[in-house]
Amino acid sequence: MDIPAMLLEMHGVYTRDPVKAVRGQGFIKILHRRLSDDLTARLTPDSLKRKVAVMQEATIFGSHKPKDVDVSVIDPANGPLMMIGIRSQMSSVGKNVLTYYEQIIGECISLQDRFPMAVIGYIYLMPLRPIKAGLEHETVDHVRYSQFYDAITGREGPTYRDIRGVFDQFAYIVVDFATTPPVLRDDLLRPLLGHDLHISTFVDRMVATFKLRHLFLDVFT
Repeated sequence: MDIPAMLLEMHGVYTRDPVKAVRGQGFIKILHRRLSDDLTARLTPDSLKRKVAVMQEATIFGSHKPKDVDVSVIDPANGPLMMIGIRSQMSSVGKNVLTYYEQIIGECISLQDRFPMAVIGYIYLMPLRPIKAGLEHETVDHVRYSQFYDAITGREGPTYRDIRGVFDQFAYIVVDFATTPPVLRDDLLRPLLGHDLHISTFVDRMVATFKLRHLFLDVFT
């Protein structure tokens, strides 16, 4: 994933019309598209022959209700092999972050109940400071939030099928949109985290988890 190019594109979309970009999903759809392209490029010839495909906004039935999963890798015979949720929170971070935290854990549990062998990940994007007019000086505690996301990452081991509410992999993206070009601030991720939360390694980590879990399936390069 060309992260600098992606951030520059997102910055341009947002600054042209902030309200339309967020409410119309145009801003975060850039990340959806680039992630989908990266995953599609990793599909093997055999998986393509079997019609395995990367889908955006696929409606997946969870344990209690349908969920439109942002990016999924789906086998037509076996269902979802990989599912990834994506969220951006550009303002009112302190007010809403705990509500969203509870929400994404619930979504994770619902999908794991139905598809315990699937690899499930999440990408969460926040600005270094809110870029909505009037809120630029709001403080965002990225060190604390990185600990939150680290705590719900790392479903692994021989009993992984029984674990709920913990993602296989997670990426926490902190971006300084006040600079030109925008800068990825991975230095703000807490250095003592137990798991890798970098977006630069996210696709590789998801694929590696899938390969380790499903040695008999030829899906990803």
